[in-house]
Amino acid sequence: MFKNRIVAILIVAAVVLPAAQPRIDAAPATDIWTFYYDCSMQWIGEKFRGCDSTGYNQGITNAGYFKNIESCSCNGTTCTNRWYRWNGTTWIQISGEPDAEC
Repeated sequence: MFKNRIVAILIVAAVVLPAAQPRIDAAPATDIWTFYYDCSMQWIGEKFRGCDSTGYNQGITNAGYFKNIESCSCNGTTCTNRWYRWNGTTWIQISGEPDAEC
């Protein structure tokens, strides 16, 4: 009987305690801007995630023909700028800012 109670307490603790913990989201090591464009290079949306855990989504951020990801280290000393084209399955990095394709 005593063993059954201990097992029951351990099961309840294993289920309840993890659910009661607050969710912690880590801030990225860089400020990251992601811009989405249609095939005519018209802006359709953007997403920002900051070193200080701030962020926003604006417009359409789950679609697009092109996307541009700009990121800068939190101290601002290192920045990158990369362009991608959607191939129907995944984003493929391209060599630079594209021209309109439609």
